[in-house]
This record gives sequence, structure tokens and C-alpha cells, in this order.
Amino acid sequence: MDTPTPIAPSDPTATETDPLRYARIRRAIETIAAGPQAPSLEDLAQAAGLSPFHFQRSFVQLAGISPKELSQALSLARAKSALQQAAPVLTAALEAGLSGPSRLHDLFLSLEGMTPGEFKTAGSGLEVQWTCFDSLLGPVFLAATARGVLRMAFLQDEAPGQALASAQAELPQARWARDDPGLAKLAAEVQRRLSGAAPRQTIGLLMSGSPLRLQVWRALLAIPPGQVRSYTQLAEAAGAPRAVRAVASCVAANAIAYLIPCHRVIRANAQFGEYRWGPLTKRALLGLELARHAG
Repeated sequence: MDTPTPIAPSDPTATETDPLRYARIRRAIETIAAGPQAPSLEDLAQAAGLSPFHFQRSFVQLAGISPKELSQALSLARAKSALQQAAPVLTAALEAGLSGPSRLHDLFLSLEGMTPGEFKTAGSGLEVQWTCFDSLLGPVFLAATARGVLRMAFLQDEAPGQALASAQAELPQARWARDDPGLAKLAAEVQRRLSGAAPRQTIGLLMSGSPLRLQVWRALLAIPPGQVRSYTQLAEAAGAPRAVRAVASCVAANAIAYLIPCHRVIRANAQFGEYRWGPLTKRALLGLELARHAG
């Protein structure tokens, strides 16, 4: 008698649409980031309605790391170690004359700065396209012109219309239009980066701010994934070592989530601190990056 061929267990995630898969893993990431103690793989899988095997595989496919690695990366000890490692790196960079713009090409990002006056003038007749798309960390609002991204926000509980109204209020003379197909390539690039994949294309950033704000945002761009800085260290990198509070205000004023990585700035005591798009989102972003770039 022929031996029957074993039937491989079906993978319930194989036919899921991206939004459903994102939702499953996003909830798990939020659970890990929110709790002081890491939940077990079995508990996470049960909450997701999957077997531990299928849940683990889906998590790694989308996040690039395992749930355990994320939990370990969110420890206070890991954050303290990252801050300590940043000090000599920052000192060497400053002594070598390496500032934020020196790393923009490596990070596949380019920043074009405009003064508030120039930006206000440019707003008259400016064509702005916007879209919303799902991601590993929830729905994202994205607005861009032909010259670069103007706004990016994690929506959390906010409706897309609210994010749009907030952006329009700053540039009321611009012409705003939803363009999902036109921004699909850009949205896909952001999704890839959030999931831990290497950049494939340069993303332009169009920012309006005072000279100090622009310098701080450039210094933020110089912080590689998997590294953090304190506000004092960031002030030094921005060339304003005595203006720590002003630098912190510049960080808070950043309107482009993730791409300008203000989430990589934490307190000197290694506490992650607040974030414009929610402290839980900041913890998730930092945990994912610290785990992906461990060692």
C-alpha cells in the first residue's frame, strides 16, 4: 500500500488581505509596547486568532523581527545602552565635521527647507496631493507636492478628514486633492520602510521653519535607525548646545512623522517620553528599530 502524502497545515494568513494582516500584527505590537511585561507567544497568538506557529511567521514577515525580539528591545536597559553608545559616536561625528546633511543621501531622504514667509507665498497656487493608507502601525495620512512630502501623520483615532483639515489650515491658499493612485508608489515605499525593508527610492521632504528648526530637523535625519539621542545630544548635533528647550520645541513641531525621526529622541534617563502621534506609537517605532538593528 502506498504511503499517503502528508498534508501541510493550512496557513490562515496566506489568503488574508494586507489590511487584515496589518491589523492582527498591529494589535500585537501595541500589546507588547503597552505592557511592562512581555505577553507569551501563545497569548498573542490566541488574541490574533492564529496558532502560535502561524502567528509567529506572520509577525516576522511583516515586522522583520519576532515578538520576543521586540519585547527585549523595549527594555529600559536597552534604551540606556543605546544612549551610552550614542555619546562617542556623536563626539566623533562633530569632530569630523559631519552634520545632518552628510547622511541624507545614505538615508534616501532629501530635505528642502523654506522660511515661513516663503512657504506662505508658495502656498498660493501650490498643488498638494494627499492620501491615506494602512501600515504596520496603523492608518497613515500623507500629503505631498511634486517637490516633496509636506505632512505625514499616524491617524490613531483621528479621521482622515480631520488630518486634512489641520494640514489645510496651515496652507489655505494651496489646492488640495486626494490622489491615491498618484501617491501609491510613495505610500508603498513608506510601508516598506515601516516594515523594516531597505529603502528603494529617495523621498523628498519639504519643510517650513526657522533656521533653528531646519537645523534640528537635519540633525534628526542624521540619527540612523536603531540609534537614539537625548535632547542634549541632539542640541549639540544641531549646533545649539545651550538651547536644549528650544530644540525640544523644534522636535515637537515636526509635522512629518517617522521620515523625520523625532521618535529617536528620548529623555536623558532613557525613558521614551511623549510623542506627537502618541507615546505607544513611539514605543513601537523605537522597539522595532532597536530590535532590527541589534548588535
